[in-house]
Amino acid sequence: MRIGTEGGAVIRIDPFVLIFWGLVTFVTPLVMMVIPYYKGRISEDTLHLMLGFSAGLLGGITVMDILPEAFASASDSRIASGGIAVGLFILFIVERHMLGAGRRRSHVHVEDNTEIRPLGTLAMSALTIHGIVDGFIIPIGYSFGGELGLVITLAVALHQIPDSFSAASISLAAGYNRRKTAFFILLTALDTPLGIIIGYGFLGIGDWIVPFGLGLTAGTFIFVTAADLIPELQHKTSSVWVTVSIVLGFVFVMSMSLWIAV
Repeated sequence: MRIGTEGGAVIRIDPFVLIFWGLVTFVTPLVMMVIPYYKGRISEDTLHLMLGFSAGLLGGITVMDILPEAFASASDSRIASGGIAVGLFILFIVERHMLGAGRRRSHVHVEDNTEIRPLGTLAMSALTIHGIVDGFIIPIGYSFGGELGLVITLAVALHQIPDSFSAASISLAAGYNRRKTAFFILLTALDTPLGIIIGYGFLGIGDWIVPFGLGLTAGTFIFVTAADLIPELQHKTSSVWVTVSIVLGFVFVMSMSLWIAV
């Protein structure tokens, strides 16, 4: 058993509990595998609506869940703020200097014989970071007590579904084929169990790691939503239904967060 501490009290964490929840968080998002293997052709308008809904999901998760938790768990709010800044700059540097998106924004281009699609690559990076951080805080939550750990884990498992939906819709909108889209969904299923393993190894390192990690996730989501998803939609469509889909995505996450809090 790994040991966590809170206020001087020692709390023992059963690794088999974490293994069980790791399996749950892996299986839950796999229901979204139905999207890339849907036999009908997904129209451009439908993709725009899916992408808009995903933008709302990411914005809602950031505002309703990640940011409040980041600042609530921080002994100094600047720790969470620093994480946000790091997340923003990481994706800015990735987009500007590693993907070349500043030169060919929203277009496929080739570097070293490999196709690079900035929208999909950035969004998947942000979703993967988010999933790892989600898993990371599960064992830390259990180190503060079983009840808190269970609440955090259930919230993470539920959020895996909209995360995987976002992965599917963004991947299809970026032009990836069905196999690649299924791979991205699988990635969003694997990242949280990986985060659980990492978090288990970091138990006891310091309370600052949770607000910083949450802030980092928020920073990546803010960048992807504000700098990539919404501009991409503005460039491709002016349909009012896309705006409605963004709002519905946000409202969905807000409703889920309020339901979990009750």
